[in-house]
Amino acid sequence: MSGFFDSLSHPTLTGDWFSRGFDATFSTLVERMRESGFSRACAVGLAGVEGYDHGRFIKACRSYPELVPIAGIHPRGDLAAELRRVKELGFAGIKLHPRLSDFSLGDECLVGALTAARNLDLPVFLCTYCHRPVESAPVEDPLYGLARALRAVPDVRLVLLHGGDVELMRYMQLVRHSPNILIDLSFTMMKYAGSSLDLDLAYVMRGFNRRTCFGVDHPEYTHADVRARFDELAAGLSAEERYNVAFGNLSRFLRLPEELA
Repeated sequence: MSGFFDSLSHPTLTGDWFSRGFDATFSTLVERMRESGFSRACAVGLAGVEGYDHGRFIKACRSYPELVPIAGIHPRGDLAAELRRVKELGFAGIKLHPRLSDFSLGDECLVGALTAARNLDLPVFLCTYCHRPVESAPVEDPLYGLARALRAVPDVRLVLLHGGDVELMRYMQLVRHSPNILIDLSFTMMKYAGSSLDLDLAYVMRGFNRRTCFGVDHPEYTHADVRARFDELAAGLSAEERYNVAFGNLSRFLRLPEELA
C-alpha cells in the first residue's frame, strides 16, 4: 500500500481561505498529510482566489515532493496560450470551478476549456457542486449540460470533483460508460455523512472501485477526519479494491508512478 492520494486540497499563496480562519499554507497541508498517512495530494489552485498565480503557485509546490500541482483556470480568454504555459510550467492538470468563475456546466465556454485541455492532453478537474441561492440557481439539469459538453469533447481526461454531490448515482452512470472519466468523492463523503448517500458512497467504492478516487478538500476538512470517514465507507473492500480508490486510480489517471521513491 502506497498510502493515500488526496485528489483535492487547496493550499493558497496567502495561507488564508476566504477570511474564515483556516490555515491554508502549503507547509500545514503537507504536515497534515504526513500525520494521516497521505503520501500524495493534488494541490489545486483556484483562479482569482487568495492571490493565485501560476508561477508562484507551482514554485511553492516544488518545495514538497508529495504535492501534484493543478492549475486554477478561468474558462474564458486565450486558453490555448494559457494552457501551453501551464503545461510548460509542469502542472499535472487544470481545475475549473463553475461557481467561482460564474459559468454553468451548460455554457459554451466549458466546451472551449475542455477542448483546449484535450489538445494539450491536460486532465481537467471539474467541480460539480452547482448549488446556489435561488436567484442564481441552475435553470437546467447540470448533468445534461455536462453531457452536451462531453459530446463535443468525448476524449478529454476528466475528474468529476464531488461526484455530482447529491446526484452521485446519476453521475456515476455517466462515468461507467466513459473510460476517460474518474468520479471523485471529496466533500460529498463528508458533507452528507449520516444521510441516505452513505449507501450510495459505499456502493460506488465497491462497485466502481476502478473508476473512483477521493480527496480531503483541505482546509475545509482535515486529513485525519477524511481518512476515518474513508475507512468507514471502505469497510469490506478487498485490499485491491481499497488500494484502487485510495491511491491507484488517481495515480494511473494522472500517469504518475504508483511506487513512490
